Amino acid sequence: MGLLDRLIGHADVNAKSSYNLERFLGEGEKMLACFRFARDEIAVTTHGVFTVDVQGIMGSKKEYKYFPLKGVKYVSYESAGTFDADADIKIGLDGNTELVNNVPVSKPLSFKIPKAQAAEGERFFKLLKAALDS
Repeated sequence: MGLLDRLIGHADVNAKSSYNLERFLGEGEKMLACFRFARDEIAVTTHGVFTVDVQGIMGSKKEYKYFPLKGVKYVSYESAGTFDADADIKIGLDGNTELVNNVPVSKPLSFKIPKAQAAEGERFFKLLKAALDS
C-alpha cells in the first residue's frame, strides 16, 4: 500500500506490526492483526490491544500503549451509511482517560475505517470480540 493510500485514510492490514510490536509480546502471546493508518497503528493480540501513536514531523518519537483484554469494556462497530465516508470502531478501555475540566473522563479508542475497507473493519471487530469472548 502506498503512502498516498495511507494519507487519505486507507488502512494497511497485516498479521505483523510495522513498528515491531512483537518485541513487546509476552510468552505465549500472539499477534492476531495490525491495522496501520497514515502513521499510527492499532494491534490486537491474544492478551490485549496495542496502540502506536507516532509523533513529531519526522515520526521518530512514538508512544506505545497497551491495554490488557481484561480492561476492554466494549467494542463497537458502526457501519457507514449511504452518505457517510467512514465506518467507526470504538473500544471502551479502563485506563484511557483524559482530563475534562480537571476531571478524569474515560475515553474510548476511536478510529475511522474508509467505507471501501468496511470488510477489514468488520474483521478487526470480529477478532477483538473473539479475543474478549475467550
